[in-house]
Amino acid sequence: MKGKRFNVYKMTLLAILLALAVALGVAESFLPPLGPVGGVRLGLANLLVLLCLYELGFFEALFLDLAKVLLVNLLRGTFLQMGFWMSLAGAAASFLAMAILCRFRFLTETGVSAVGSMLHSFAQVAVGALILGTPSVFYYYCFLMPVSLVTGVLMGLLANRIRASKIIARIKQNHGF
Repeated sequence: MKGKRFNVYKMTLLAILLALAVALGVAESFLPPLGPVGGVRLGLANLLVLLCLYELGFFEALFLDLAKVLLVNLLRGTFLQMGFWMSLAGAAASFLAMAILCRFRFLTETGVSAVGSMLHSFAQVAVGALILGTPSVFYYYCFLMPVSLVTGVLMGLLANRIRASKIIARIKQNHGF
């Protein structure tokens, strides 16, 4: 890596975050949906992407997000199926929005998470509409949007509490990255 110091501790922390994100993503798929209609989840694995974005940086968080989508779908047995594409689109849309909002400091972690959650759901519904060939899938977003807002706020509040504990900052300070 030109211009960046190779740091084993940073790579190890990123690997731990990835393992946690994959474990949470797979475990969450076994939980019952949050609402009367399927597909609604808390987004616990996305909490780690948000923390990584704030604490480690853009490229590390992008790696974490894409690797999480790939590995979770491989472990679920949904790789290259409709769920994978919906998950990938949601991850890409939410990550892009969160990265922009995080960079320019418009919102706190809670606001960034809420916007990311709502865009994640919108992108998933859009991919569903493309694959199924009908725009009527967008009616489902009317149900998903308020639920996404609530879960995004919850994950943002949790990210705020974790960042306030300065645990990742102490790890970075102790190991020089």
